[in-house]
Amino acid sequence: MNDENLKQLKNYWFALKAALYQHYTASQRQIFKQFRLGSGLFFLGMVSIYGCYQLLEASLGREVGILISLMIVLSGFMIAMLAQIRLLIGRILHFIYH
Repeated sequence: MNDENLKQLKNYWFALKAALYQHYTASQRQIFKQFRLGSGLFFLGMVSIYGCYQLLEASLGREVGILISLMIVLSGFMIAMLAQIRLLIGRILHFIYH
């Protein structure tokens, strides 16, 4: 590696570090909005699974509806858990640097 590549890599690392710090130290209001979105999608998916199971008779349409609902549940779960991890890391960073 020559000096120019090393300098670019160093600049990239500092930019990435600053971006991650800004992401994880966002306001709790913003992080809670992300969590609320995830939990809302999770709840919507669970209600639609229940609705598909109760309202549709056993058929391929019912299975497709449940599959789509499961994808909504999983995406909501992932969004909510990522928000919780973001909140936890933000609190740890706040404890360390302040």
